[in-house]
Amino acid sequence: MNFRTRSISHRSALVILPTLNTWPLIDPYRQQYDPSFDRWPPHINLLWPFFDLADCEEDQENILLPLRLLLCQYESFSAEIDEIDSFVENKTIYMKLNQHSENQVKQLQAQLVKLFPQCSKNNRHTYNPHMTIGQFENEENFKDAKSSLILNESFQFPVHHVYILQRPHDNDAEPFHIAYQLPLGSVLPPIDSKQLHSVDARLQEFFQIMNLYEAEQSYQRKQEKFNKLASCFELMFNNDTLHCFTHSFLPYGSFRIGINGQDVDTVFILNEIKCENNVATTFDEALLELKHDPTGLNNHIIDLLETQINGTMKNEIAHYRKIQALFPIISIVFHDQTKVEIFVQIKTIQEQSKVQTCQDDFDGEESIHGVHDIERLLIHVYSPPIFQHFLTFIRAWAQKVGLYGQVYGYLSGYSWAILCAYICHKFLAPLKSLSSIEEFSIEEFFSLVQQFFSTFAHFNWSANALRLYPKSYKQKTLAGRSLAHNRGSMRIISPSPPFNNTGRSTINSTRDLISEGFERVVQLLTTINTITSEDKWNALKQILELPHEFPSEKVKSILRLTFSSENGQELDEWIGWTKSRLGHFLNDCEEECHLSIQTQNSIEYRSNNIEGFYGIGFQLDPQSLNRNRKFFDCLKKFLDQFNLCPNRTDSMKISQDVISAHDWKLERTQPKPQRLRK
Repeated sequence: MNFRTRSISHRSALVILPTLNTWPLIDPYRQQYDPSFDRWPPHINLLWPFFDLADCEEDQENILLPLRLLLCQYESFSAEIDEIDSFVENKTIYMKLNQHSENQVKQLQAQLVKLFPQCSKNNRHTYNPHMTIGQFENEENFKDAKSSLILNESFQFPVHHVYILQRPHDNDAEPFHIAYQLPLGSVLPPIDSKQLHSVDARLQEFFQIMNLYEAEQSYQRKQEKFNKLASCFELMFNNDTLHCFTHSFLPYGSFRIGINGQDVDTVFILNEIKCENNVATTFDEALLELKHDPTGLNNHIIDLLETQINGTMKNEIAHYRKIQALFPIISIVFHDQTKVEIFVQIKTIQEQSKVQTCQDDFDGEESIHGVHDIERLLIHVYSPPIFQHFLTFIRAWAQKVGLYGQVYGYLSGYSWAILCAYICHKFLAPLKSLSSIEEFSIEEFFSLVQQFFSTFAHFNWSANALRLYPKSYKQKTLAGRSLAHNRGSMRIISPSPPFNNTGRSTINSTRDLISEGFERVVQLLTTINTITSEDKWNALKQILELPHEFPSEKVKSILRLTFSSENGQELDEWIGWTKSRLGHFLNDCEEECHLSIQTQNSIEYRSNNIEGFYGIGFQLDPQSLNRNRKFFDCLKKFLDQFNLCPNRTDSMKISQDVISAHDWKLERTQPKPQRLRK
């Protein structure tokens, strides 16, 4: 890592903070005996002094991202204070952790020192984790307090996060404030109404009433499937079978950040490492023979994973399919309707060298598909629990009004997450105190939501790109080489190299629909009172109750696509193929035919999931659309793609017709069993 000129400062510290509910057990001692009571919150130092952080991309890449990736390796734990002790040499009295808690904190601190040796080079003492409650200059006062202070009863607090505290340079009277809250563990705990020490209870009540929290059973099913898959892969890929490769199986996406999503997105990484020929196993040798044939190696790994999955979980699987994309994908649907997608990423030594050369002066390792993208957001938002609630709300709104879904020309979950991270970073700082996080109110949440819609309703999407930080030199260099950076009518730039546009599937029509969606909420908020807490509760509720207007008033005709097959597995294969080709058709309709489009953002399933319907709206009337030669040339090219589907069977059929928007709406007033799927 290249820290360049970043200084180490006594005005910055990496600490553990006890939860607010324990402060009444701590503060009476500190208020009486600790002269730093008004300057520091109760805390346990991990590293002090620490880096004097500035709000810049360099600090996020070189300090915060490596720190968060280290914290991913340590799960949350419970810390217990069981006695009061003292340091005689510096006349300090402190609350002491029990032995188990002390060992856990020491293990974490030792790894932090390895990561940031600069922050401990002046520390000649053995690390002894403690929470200071008294500091004395007078020996007699120290002895009197030492003999009289006792802890009446032990207490515990959860350690879900570590915190970076900072003080301003220009004001010695200013207390330390929270600069960053960084979670422990690779997967954030799911937000729910029972979660303590996250946000205010009233805000949790709102989320519960509006059904925004994921059901505990749903989350447990996802966790169970992920753990089972990890275990079955470990049986084949482990230290005994492989010496020249390492493997990881990691979650990303909504599951990683603890919010309710349809799928469990995962990535299986096989990473070649340097090893001597005489230590290679038979398995190593088989993989090494294939490493110069990337396609062959990918297919071999996919086949091995498939064998492992079938061998251990076959009876739980409804169906699965293999998808060839940028990375190979295995898509699994279990009988309980849990869906898991496994991306496969293989990194040979040769490939790692190519990537590093391509990234020029990027100071970091090659990104893991999906994982580093999420972690860069978590270090940007100041407070992950607030971000989790905020993103959950915005996603729910976008899904409800039909503006969610990359394959349909709208924004992906990751794009919405970047937009939420941008707002959190801009309007949450500074958090100041732990109470500003644990007691984050519904009024403050409403303000954040209001800023979101106001900011992006007035953002010039046709001219500007949205970035978490201003474009740096390396962004200019790498993005210039990436076609994916310039595709798309909304440019929402990923914070991870090579800084692709995450909104690359948007076209002018869907961009305008999204902008209109933002403006629609802004207009709604101008028509209702938002003075009291109850007003703001109702305003948030009304935002989530806005209807999905498909087709909109401007749409005059609908291209209706009908898919059919013998069974649900075939239909999913058919729909998947459709989604992979839809973007090109939408682009052709807009660019070559100059048509304005509104796409449906879900598939309608009927007849026990062996028939599906999908609609694309146009502002031309049916007669004019049917006479548009360019449109039918584009439609023919789109339909011809279905003949190329490698897994197509005779029962997999597609048909199309153009109907009026009125007839489309009339059909949906008839009672027909149907189910929407994203």
